[in-house]
Amino acid sequence: MPSIWLRRGVIIAACMFIGFSTIIIDGWILILYPPFNKTTPMMLLSYTPPVVGLLILLVGFYLLGRPIPNDPSVPLDDVENMDGA
Repeated sequence: MPSIWLRRGVIIAACMFIGFSTIIIDGWILILYPPFNKTTPMMLLSYTPPVVGLLILLVGFYLLGRPIPNDPSVPLDDVENMDGA
């Protein structure tokens, strides 16, 4: 079972990668094919992927700021082991 640090790091990296990729790719699609001559529901639908990418990116930054709890299977420190044994 991978450590909580590894799992959190993979989740944060995935959120950052997917969020930035979605914003960049769909942002360029919006620049190349502007939705201004479409109906209002279609225009709102075309802005949905960049907003979802922004939300995923914000989740990644939120997880980056959250503390990681201590793993109970690992000792907190080596103070008991100070005699060098």
